[in-house]
Amino acid sequence: MRAVSDIPEALDALRSPMMVARSGMLVPVTMLGVLSAVTMVLTARQLTEFRRAELVLLLARGAGRARLLGGAAVEWSVFMVPAAILGVWAAGPLLRVLERSGLPVEGAAAEAAGSATWAVAGTALVLHGCAALLPVVWTADGGEREAPSRSGRRVVVQRAGADLVLAAVAVLAYLQLRQYEGLLSPASSAVGFDPVLVLAPVVMTVAAALLLLRLLPPLGRGLEALARRGRGLVAPLSGWQVSRGRSGQGAPVLLMALALAVGALTTTVIAGEPPSDRDRAAFEVGADLRVTGGELPPGERYGALAGLPGVAAVTPLVSEVGTVRNTGTTVLGVDTAAVRSVATPERMASGAWTHAVPALRSDLDRGSLAEQLGRLGADVPVHGMALPGRPSSLDVQVSVASAAPLGRTGPVWLSVQVEDAGGLVTTVQGRLTPDGVSRTVSLPLGSGALHHPLQVTRLSLRSTPVKGFPRATLTWTVSGVAGASLPQGARWTDVTPGSSGKAGLGCPGRSDGGRPVPVSRAGVCEESRPDGGVLSAVVRGPISEIGVEQGPGAEAFRLGAGTDTVSFGMPPAGSVAKVLPVPALVNAAFLRETGYAVGDRTRLVAGGVEQFELQVVGELADLPGGRGRDVPQALVDVRALSAARSELGLDPVSDEAWLLAAASKDGGVRAEQAIAADPRLGVVDGVRARAAALAGDPFRHGRRSALLLSLVLSPVFAVAGFTVHAVGSARARRREFAVLRALGVRRRQLSGVLRLEQLLVVGFAVLLGGALGVVLAAVVLPLIMVDGGGLAVFPALRLTVGWGWTAVVVLATGLGAGAVVLVLSRMLARVDLARELRAGESG
Repeated sequence: MRAVSDIPEALDALRSPMMVARSGMLVPVTMLGVLSAVTMVLTARQLTEFRRAELVLLLARGAGRARLLGGAAVEWSVFMVPAAILGVWAAGPLLRVLERSGLPVEGAAAEAAGSATWAVAGTALVLHGCAALLPVVWTADGGEREAPSRSGRRVVVQRAGADLVLAAVAVLAYLQLRQYEGLLSPASSAVGFDPVLVLAPVVMTVAAALLLLRLLPPLGRGLEALARRGRGLVAPLSGWQVSRGRSGQGAPVLLMALALAVGALTTTVIAGEPPSDRDRAAFEVGADLRVTGGELPPGERYGALAGLPGVAAVTPLVSEVGTVRNTGTTVLGVDTAAVRSVATPERMASGAWTHAVPALRSDLDRGSLAEQLGRLGADVPVHGMALPGRPSSLDVQVSVASAAPLGRTGPVWLSVQVEDAGGLVTTVQGRLTPDGVSRTVSLPLGSGALHHPLQVTRLSLRSTPVKGFPRATLTWTVSGVAGASLPQGARWTDVTPGSSGKAGLGCPGRSDGGRPVPVSRAGVCEESRPDGGVLSAVVRGPISEIGVEQGPGAEAFRLGAGTDTVSFGMPPAGSVAKVLPVPALVNAAFLRETGYAVGDRTRLVAGGVEQFELQVVGELADLPGGRGRDVPQALVDVRALSAARSELGLDPVSDEAWLLAAASKDGGVRAEQAIAADPRLGVVDGVRARAAALAGDPFRHGRRSALLLSLVLSPVFAVAGFTVHAVGSARARRREFAVLRALGVRRRQLSGVLRLEQLLVVGFAVLLGGALGVVLAAVVLPLIMVDGGGLAVFPALRLTVGWGWTAVVVLATGLGAGAVVLVLSRMLARVDLARELRAGESG
């Protein structure tokens, strides 16, 4: 027994989107990791600063390195190890609370006490322990006494060098992201994320925040200079402290700036995804709605779709596949006259709810889309006889005379191609009697509403060969078409595909010129325009040996490839060329792969046969609704394409789909519902449904959870770290406050100094973090947002700042830190003068 399953292939197909989803989670998770690391280092540093004087005193009294380090380690472990264990135990309940609050963290609580959680807790313990105990080792080794003093010039040089290194690191990270356009590893064909690329956004954020910290001292000096004009004490003293960096503001400012940058980055991602999903969905669909299939005849679909509620424009979508310079190329056609009016800037904006047709975003065109569409539909050559009014049938005055008796002539059919205003062709036919009598043949045009005005673009005669009958020789005369007349200077001419002239047809009164093998297919011996008529031709049918046996089956018999039919088309009047080129807008891939440029002409080849000629009149970045990105494609007008195909005798174009532009957001919903309710109209695919499918991608779930957790937790880290800093900074300056109190400064003034100083730091960090997050979002997000295959999303992500949520995060963080400052400033301004001024007496 042998079992065959597609499961391995399905799992392989899921590898790429799974890895993309994981890489998308890593950026916000890494940002949170950096925030937690900065918070832990800040708390450890405050603990070390608080105990430094005690360590120096113990060292002076003879305590050794082992004793100092052991005591510090015991004290650290008594608090930190239980805290780490408690954190692991509390993770599950906290995640369940977040899940009940609506955050997408389903299933995370069950894994909260797993091995990965304990590994993270252990890593955090090691990091915090190093930050807390390494300064103890440095102090025990005499670092306090041996630290050399640095000159001002040396400090400036060192800071400038550090700034250059930070700038270089940020630029290098940006260049790496820009080169690879994503987080997946470029090292091999195997799908995997690159840790360097994952860390690049984090490195850029940290480097930019550290560089912007250089603005804090000048800001403090400016405040100090401004405050000197007054007579108070609070503002000058606060500005002096900030400008000198005496309060160790760098770490808390960095922490708050990073937290707010993460918040702004997260809100920008959350706000930018829905517009990006609509842009991507519109590009894939090609319009607001795309309708395929259906039971209605092509000629009736326009009226049925155009009459739907909420529809602003309707066009058929046709496609031709071939090669240009041996490069696979797809030619797409739309009715440019019908859709030019909806090519407006509002519909082409990023995140628009209604779209142009084709649904091109404004940054992907090369000029005005409306003007470019106008060039495609301009100067379409006259290639048929116009039918006035809205006829329901086509009345043709026609006669056919056979050189053989009626009983020895196979069935003869008249076929007429009628082109509507959108360029689609309806073929109608009727049986003729080859007795030479001129009759009016009425050909119904269908029961539905056609897209008027109409024109007759091809006249064809089909002669069925019957075995045992002589080869048919038919004199065919079309005297007129009711209501229509030939355009000035126009004439019908033979456009039969595969025709090689009269030789070999055995035309009456003509020698075949020694041709050894007669032509088996039908052909035209003579053609002319009779006085007052439309067309007169002598036609030879196909040889009878390839025909059908005499009987009822002859009525339905047709030869393949149209070898039993002769066709007449109308070339451009007054033109030297038999067929004018079709104007085309091509995408960048077409120009790149074929080597052509705007203004060049080329010819499409299909099945080894040259088709119509293309005139490149413009360029688009890519074509919505086509065969995909980076596929050479061209956009043409359906009417111009139909004209070229008719003049060449090629089969008429057929509608592959229909593109609909919605009049409004609600109009698109109404039209979609109407199509879904009527199966005759076909199957509808809309931007709304496609965007909802992109948003509901289960592989996005993890990234969205990580983003929301970042949004919730980043302000918590910022406020917690700032609280630790404020308390530690105030305690480190108790002796300074005691001296000021002894000099007559009131407690209220000291509280004001602390309040203004910390609020200045908070304000700077809030502005810095918010601006940094928005700027980084504009720079980084277009480089790291990828689709399920790991490729950069197309159309590229446009910056959509979630100003509302960004403001909420900034205000929440600022108000939280501000509330801490207001509360602690009054508490920490209380100083025990007797205790603080008796320095060293407690020894």
